[in-house]
Amino acid sequence: VSKILRLRQNRLSLESVIIDSSDYLITVGCLKPITALCDKDMLVNEIINYHVIKRTILPFESFRQGLKTLGVLEKMQMNPDAFSSILCQKPEKLSAKLLGDLFTVHCLPGADKARRVDFWMGYLQETGGESAVTLEDILVFATGIRNIPPIGFDPEPSVKFLHIKYPNRKRHLNCLELPISNSYEKFKTILDFTIKSTLRLESEVH
Repeated sequence: VSKILRLRQNRLSLESVIIDSSDYLITVGCLKPITALCDKDMLVNEIINYHVIKRTILPFESFRQGLKTLGVLEKMQMNPDAFSSILCQKPEKLSAKLLGDLFTVHCLPGADKARRVDFWMGYLQETGGESAVTLEDILVFATGIRNIPPIGFDPEPSVKFLHIKYPNRKRHLNCLELPISNSYEKFKTILDFTIKSTLRLESEVH
């Protein structure tokens, strides 16, 4: 009985949301009667289809017609490889300098910021060589993705040095929290261990 009541309550909540969003659903052509809770999946798919496909058809067609000017579209179709470097975004190859510029370093008041920055930059420069992790591993650990998006990150990535024992990350903030250590070797060892073991566990889960 409780399960039936719970399902009924969920369906009523869904109907309430649809009523509140009726103007939007009419605009995107997705307003339909809901007879069962499972209908929400169909509704979500139709909304996604509108925003990803239907809404973009006219701009793409306009772009296509523009490319036909002076035969540009025809040349593109004949030589797709020649135009891919111009029209397609390729992930920028990660480097220590690129990640160093990407992450803003913050320190607690009274901390030796220059030394912390030296530790951080030294770690980035060693990564990919003798280090157990790669630059991609560091980016994934901090942000969840392997490449820098063409439009950048929001919020911008940051590194915070705190009085903690092990590195931590807050991916929703693109924030990497690192321990304050007096020894670079200890700093490096802790980062290598935490990043590698965390990513390995994540890959096993998925």
